[in-house]
Amino acid sequence: MTFIVLEGFSGTGKTTLAKTLERRGWKRLAESAHAVSSEIPVGERADTFSDYSLVGATMQYASIIARSRRERDIVAEGYFLSDLAYALIRYDLRKSAAFPHLLEMVRKILGERVLRPDLYLLLRAHSTTIRRRQEEKNEREKNVSKFFRERYYSSIEYIHGELGQRNLEIVNTDSDPDRTLARIVVKLKSHGFDVSSS
Repeated sequence: MTFIVLEGFSGTGKTTLAKTLERRGWKRLAESAHAVSSEIPVGERADTFSDYSLVGATMQYASIIARSRRERDIVAEGYFLSDLAYALIRYDLRKSAAFPHLLEMVRKILGERVLRPDLYLLLRAHSTTIRRRQEEKNEREKNVSKFFRERYYSSIEYIHGELGQRNLEIVNTDSDPDRTLARIVVKLKSHGFDVSSS
């Protein structure tokens, strides 16, 4: 079965697309920021301990992925590389010291073939689309700074290279979710994955 990861800055449509796939029978793994306690700061307010907690939330999925992968398609809203991208930004800003340790730990985790995604889909959207979508989020989930948005994409690309996770496709999500999903299905099929958009 297929294991894909939807990566992208807050407001690019990861949750909407993952929930659509979930309704079509896929196993959905929520983004770590949604999985941790509301007491843990995320986004621009996060720190070293938040970074450990966010990666820890993603680690909880390892057993689910290992058990479910042979029987069911899996879609993750973000995954270790997204957690690391935010940790790297905070590390560079001296808000967190977690990045070097987490990078090495994730390198070992992804050494397990069953935990490596078949394909990463990096979602991009225009800043006005992101701003509009972020208005619908609660204060805790908002991540509005242009600096964070721009750094997220340079950080995620760096981490993909650093960890040798080169199975990456970029998808624009400015249009409605059905059109975006149709583009994702085309990309999956071009990689040889047998999926349906219905």
